[in-house]
Amino acid sequence: MKKRILLSPVIVLIMTSCASYSPQVVDIPLIKNKGDMRINTGFFVSHTLEDDYNFGAHNTFTAGVTDVLAAQAYTSVDAMLRWHLHGALGLFKAFENNTVIELYGGYGFGMAGYWNRKDFYDLYFSQFNIGKTNVGKINIDYGLGLKGGFVEYNYNDCNCYQGDHIENNTWIIEPSVFFRFGGKKAKTNITVNYMWADNIPQVLYFPLSIGMGVNFNFGKKKE
Repeated sequence: MKKRILLSPVIVLIMTSCASYSPQVVDIPLIKNKGDMRINTGFFVSHTLEDDYNFGAHNTFTAGVTDVLAAQAYTSVDAMLRWHLHGALGLFKAFENNTVIELYGGYGFGMAGYWNRKDFYDLYFSQFNIGKTNVGKINIDYGLGLKGGFVEYNYNDCNCYQGDHIENNTWIIEPSVFFRFGGKKAKTNITVNYMWADNIPQVLYFPLSIGMGVNFNFGKKKE
């Protein structure tokens, strides 16, 4: 009985055969000035809202290149070695009350197949972020983001789940909220993402992702 219980999560993952792009728990960095840098690393859990789960690791690096321009790189990989990479450039504005707004645009790509399948996609996106930093004695950061994008698939004639077939492309809307707390240089980070897609049957992707990890703040502060 114990062996059957231990094997069940693996069986659930294997049966999630034609999974596609999932919402990524990208850090909402809230960059304030040139030289400001954030590294966010941790793990995520995704759910199809049916019976299937997924999990993996993620990393985000963001830095202020100038006093208005930031650059970002993101990677993630899940338990079945499906991976996602993206790069983005963004504009940001920090206010005296510790509110920060950001607007990013970028390109991502990844592998959405499973085991021996090699199904790839391209993602073109923009994202708006807003939040506050270093609130209270435990330096709370909080805020939300809204991503809109276009995903183009290169699937290998995947037909599954009672004949459902993934189209070659889809529009996505991906809202996210986050909460960070801790010291000024290192904080615990929690992110929740959801995704709507117009061309993917819900059973074929994980619309809900929850990420947890550590967020490190390096670089210089604005004088």
